[in-house]
Amino acid sequence: WMVKSGLEAKRVEEIDGGIPRVSPYRLATHLTCAFTIFSILLYTGLGVLQPRAERPLAAIVPLQLRVKALACLVAITAISGAFVAGMQAGLAFNTFPLMEGRLIPEGYMALEPTYRNFFESVPSVQLHHRVLALTTLTSVTGLWLWVQRMPLPPQLRFATDALLVAAWGQVSLGVATLVSAVPVHLGSAHQAGALTLFTVTLFTLHACRVPHAASMAARFSARVAKA
Repeated sequence: WMVKSGLEAKRVEEIDGGIPRVSPYRLATHLTCAFTIFSILLYTGLGVLQPRAERPLAAIVPLQLRVKALACLVAITAISGAFVAGMQAGLAFNTFPLMEGRLIPEGYMALEPTYRNFFESVPSVQLHHRVLALTTLTSVTGLWLWVQRMPLPPQLRFATDALLVAAWGQVSLGVATLVSAVPVHLGSAHQAGALTLFTVTLFTLHACRVPHAASMAARFSARVAKA
């Protein structure tokens, strides 16, 4: 379905002088399906390899909620990247942090109707991806600073540290890809980095629930203490 969109005669004739280009909408849909399948497989696999309690400890609940929101933000940022790739938007505005000397690029939100700017406008699509990426990086960094004051299990501490490294690495790779006008090796690495960051985020979410055996022991100790 996605590949077919790049082979339609009308589309091939109208875009890039006859070079086949798939529909950004179908590319983003394909990526969303891939991320959904991957997340289900990964989270199920983690549950089999490391059984966890059904609910996190009360002290961990605020962290778990934040990591859930962060996972959604990472996924949305990755999907916005699919539109950047589908629109070949990475070949324009190859400067950072400004876009050819401007904070808001020329042509931003210029299409009608307005919703098309979120999916079909090169300046808008690239700016939105930048904003989402920097928001993700800021959120991860803020989360890491926040948990430094919390007594966390070793695995959860490791997960939050890995999350910080993955986020900074992915944004740095994205900037390098952009200013280099998207060479194939950096573009591919940036796509792999998105999946890596999403993987670490899901691992962190899984680690928010203590191991099942430890959870049972904690509940048993609490009941004994009350008795």
